[in-house]
Amino acid sequence: MTDNNCTYILIKNAIDACEYVTNNCSGTYFNLYQIHFCSFGDRYYLTIPISLIIIFYCFRLLSSTANIYLSSSLTTLSERLGMSQNLAGVTFLALGNGAPDVIASIVASDPAESENINFALAALLGGGVFISTLVFFMVVYYSKKVKVEKHLFLRDIIFYILSIILIFIYSIRKEISLIESIVFLLAYFM
Repeated sequence: MTDNNCTYILIKNAIDACEYVTNNCSGTYFNLYQIHFCSFGDRYYLTIPISLIIIFYCFRLLSSTANIYLSSSLTTLSERLGMSQNLAGVTFLALGNGAPDVIASIVASDPAESENINFALAALLGGGVFISTLVFFMVVYYSKKVKVEKHLFLRDIIFYILSIILIFIYSIRKEISLIESIVFLLAYFM
C-alpha cells in the first residue's frame, strides 16, 4: 500500500472509491478514508459528527488519564522536592506536556527539507495558541474559580509575548543563529 496514491482527487476520480481506498490508503490504527468512503458512502454529514464525537472522547480519555496519573505524580514529586506548584507546573508539567512537540519539531527540522521548518514552527505556535486559549478556557470553566498570583502570571505572559515577538523578527529575517536560539533557552529559565 502506498499513500502517495491516496489523494482526495484520485479517490473521487476512481470508479469505486471504496475499493480504491481499501487498496491504496492505509492508516496506523484505522483507515479514516475507508470509514468515510466505505462505511458512510462519502457523506460528510455522517463522517464529521462521528469524527467530532471520537475526538471529544479522545480528549476526555486523555484528560482522565492525565488527572489520574500525571497530576498525582506531579504533586508527589513537587512535594518531595519541596517545589511550589507554580515551579512544578512551568518545569515538570511543561516538559511532560511539551515533549511530543519538541520531538516532532526536531524530526521535522531536517536540514535537507527546508519547508519542514515552517511546519515545525507553525505547529509549535499553533500549540501555544491552543494551550493559551482553549485549554485555559477549559481550566477556568471547569474549576469555576481560578486564583493566580498576579506577578507570576504577568511574568509568564510577558516572556511568552517576548518569545513570540522574537520568533516574528527571526521569521522576517528568515534565519536564526545559535546565539539567538540560546536566548530562547535563557528566557525559559528566567
